[in-house]
Amino acid sequence: MEKAEGNVAEIDRNVTFIAPAKETDVEITVKRSRFIGSVRIALDPDAASEKIKKFPEIFPKANHHCWAYRIGSENILEHCSDAGEPAGTAGRPILGMLKRYSLQNTLLVVTRYFGGIKLGVRGLIEAYGEAAELAIKEAGSVEMEFSLSLGLSCSYEHSKTLISSLKKWGFGEDRITAVYGENVEISLYVPCSSKPDIATSLEEMYSRGMLQKLEWGSSAVPTRRYKQ
Repeated sequence: MEKAEGNVAEIDRNVTFIAPAKETDVEITVKRSRFIGSVRIALDPDAASEKIKKFPEIFPKANHHCWAYRIGSENILEHCSDAGEPAGTAGRPILGMLKRYSLQNTLLVVTRYFGGIKLGVRGLIEAYGEAAELAIKEAGSVEMEFSLSLGLSCSYEHSKTLISSLKKWGFGEDRITAVYGENVEISLYVPCSSKPDIATSLEEMYSRGMLQKLEWGSSAVPTRRYKQ
C-alpha cells in the first residue's frame, strides 16, 4: 500500500468539494481479464477501509481488488494499493485518475478477474487506468457541501412569513419540504457555511412566538451545492 502526501484529521464542514454524483460499477475486458471499476463515496479513512473489506464478498472469485482514495477537502489524504499486482501497476493509475478529475472524499476500487493472459507492466497500467476512468465518467461529478438538517414548525398565520424568509435566504421551493397539518411543518438542509447567517433570525422568530419548533441536526451530511 502506498501513501501520497497529505493528511487530514477532520473534514472542514464549511468548504465545498467535488464528489461522485452517484456510486457505480462498470466493467471492461482486456485480453480475457475482467476489470470492474467501482466508485464509492467515503468521508473518512475508516469508512473507506470498511468498504474495501467488503469487495471480496461482492466479487468473491476475483484475483485482485486494487484501490485508491482521496479524502478531505483542503488537506487531502491519499492512499493507494496494488493488492498483489506488480508494484505501481494498479494503485497509482487509479489514484492518478481520481486526481485528474479532482475527486475528493472518493474511493475507487478496480477488481480484476485474471483471464489467463499476462498483460505486462504497461498493459496493467493501461487496463487499471481505463477501468478507473470509465467508472469515474459513469459516476459523473457534482459540487458538494456539508449541511445540517433543520426542522421548523409554525402556525398557518406565520407560514407565509417564514417561507418568504427562507426564499430570501436562498432556499427555493425545491429545497423546502412542507407538510400541512395542525401546524405547518417545514424541513430542509442548510449548508454549514450558511447557518451563522440565518440562525440569529430564526432564534428571533422563535423568541417572538412565530415558530413552535426550531431544531438543528447534530451531524453534518454531504449535500449537492446549490448556486445562490
